[in-house]
Amino acid sequence: MSALVLISVLGVVLLYLGLFGNRGLLAPVGIVGLLAAFVFFAADWQLENALFAGLVQFDTYARSFSMVLIVVTVLLFLFGIDYYAKVRENVAEQYALMLFSLIGGLLITSFSNLIVLFLGIEILSIPLYILAGGKRDSFRSGEAAFKYFVQGSFASGFLLLGLALLYGSTASFDLPAIEAHAASIGTGTDMLFLLGLFFTIAGVAFKVAAVPFHFWSPDVYEGAPTLVTAFMSTVVKTAAFAAFYRFIGHMQLPEAVHTMLILMTVCTLFLGNIVALRQTQFKRLMAYSSIAHTGFLLLAFLGFDARTPDVLFYYLGTYALATVGLFIVLTLAKRAAKGDEHIHIFRGLFRSNPWLAIVTMLLLLSLAGIPLTAGFVAKYRVFVLSLANGYLLTTAFAVVMALVGIYYYVIVIREAFTPGERGLQLVVAPLNWLVISLCGIAVVALGVMPGLLRM
Repeated sequence: MSALVLISVLGVVLLYLGLFGNRGLLAPVGIVGLLAAFVFFAADWQLENALFAGLVQFDTYARSFSMVLIVVTVLLFLFGIDYYAKVRENVAEQYALMLFSLIGGLLITSFSNLIVLFLGIEILSIPLYILAGGKRDSFRSGEAAFKYFVQGSFASGFLLLGLALLYGSTASFDLPAIEAHAASIGTGTDMLFLLGLFFTIAGVAFKVAAVPFHFWSPDVYEGAPTLVTAFMSTVVKTAAFAAFYRFIGHMQLPEAVHTMLILMTVCTLFLGNIVALRQTQFKRLMAYSSIAHTGFLLLAFLGFDARTPDVLFYYLGTYALATVGLFIVLTLAKRAAKGDEHIHIFRGLFRSNPWLAIVTMLLLLSLAGIPLTAGFVAKYRVFVLSLANGYLLTTAFAVVMALVGIYYYVIVIREAFTPGERGLQLVVAPLNWLVISLCGIAVVALGVMPGLLRM
């Protein structure tokens, strides 16, 4: 509770700092406040607090994901010091909106009532609709905000309809009551409950960009400011998956819903990896890469055993670290290329800055799932979990898609190590160098010693 209040107040404080022109204090104050919230969560690690008459349950699961969300947001705020250095307007508002969105993320990782799930998703999403259009002079940014808002509104409608149907079937919004109702049905049929699950899962699947609810992702990733794209692909994705598992992870799902999840997993794996092969624009490549990783994470959902939360936690934490580092590298290369975002802007990176090229390679190899990186351990754990629960064919398909996915990451690595006609004139701020280095070292350290990151 203290952390939620602190971050909420912190967002208002940043708005006042911006109002009085203290731009230099925005990121430092935000980082200090977030670290204080992290300490609050760490101090209550062994406690299980039920807040708001049991609507919110801060247990080990919620605290673990909440702490990851805060750490990633701190890294993005460090990146923001350089990213917003030459921006004169609305900087405080953008930092504050990210904090308010973070509040929504913290709520959906800890809900025990579906009303809180809906409120949390809306608190998470509404600031993002504004942030996606943060570049007011950019047509692409405005288009991204519009598409995200329209499609997000439809997803919210699906979610609300699903919640209403679930309430009509169970007479409760409490998660334990809904889980008990699902168990009582057994192999029977409750069409109202079944439709409620379909629509609710559809609403949550939109936030994780699972097929067929992925259409917003490439355009929004491309059009939104790079810092906002990094926030959506890490903080928002992690929170949404934590909420997704909290909703269905302990529920005895009807056969039809379980079949839907398998089909969604296979389609997401296929579309994300195959379409990514044809991408030449780096943000769109990362969007389809994110869809592909959604497929691997959904694969971990199919088993629903005691190991699933740890597998999800490790996968999402390591994925977020690699993604943050890559988006910072993209920003540096984009500046050197006068705003171009195609993958050829990385050409000559090794000649210009060998360390940065090596770290970029490590981050890409981690996303590809190459041994000795955290990404390999993450995928390996997902495959082992899926095989242990009897999904042999689905796992085999996922392994093939993982091999396909290596190709589009290697293309970017090849560009980074190909000498350019002209040297890449990178200007790397010390904080950016630090964050990129930390992300690169972390994905190797967690690949060699995966026990360092666990719930």
